[in-house]
Amino acid sequence: MSWVREPLSFQDVQRLLCKLAEHVRAFQGLSPAEIGDLLARAEKCSFEPDTIIVKEGSAGMYMYVIIEGEAVVEKRGRHDNVELARLGQTDSFGEMALVDNEARSASVKALTPCVLVRLDEKSINARPEIGLKVYRNISRVLAARLRLADEALVWRL
Repeated sequence: MSWVREPLSFQDVQRLLCKLAEHVRAFQGLSPAEIGDLLARAEKCSFEPDTIIVKEGSAGMYMYVIIEGEAVVEKRGRHDNVELARLGQTDSFGEMALVDNEARSASVKALTPCVLVRLDEKSINARPEIGLKVYRNISRVLAARLRLADEALVWRL
């Protein structure tokens, strides 16, 4: 098997609370208790190097936060895959799947052994007051990525 799914232990949750509150943009403004509530509904996933975590065009139901490791975001181009970003500790991806329920817009592949927290829409919506904050933050993350993409596009024209 290329990846392992397991529940987060109490020790995992305690270790992650402060790190996530400070560094994960989708969790900004959430209290440690609110992040703990989200983590109680999350799954911990481990991926070996060169494993595709999400595949472009596949159905997306989860967002991920990298706890350990490094991954690359790639999109199919005319002739080959194009690297869009490198991701590391506390970076997130897959947020669009929670917002629009459309197919994945890019693939993400583990470059090193990766440990991730995986959240689905049901977990985030379980407590609407938390979900509201998370979705507000996701909209900010996506807006920032769109601005970067616009800037990159302008310089290529």
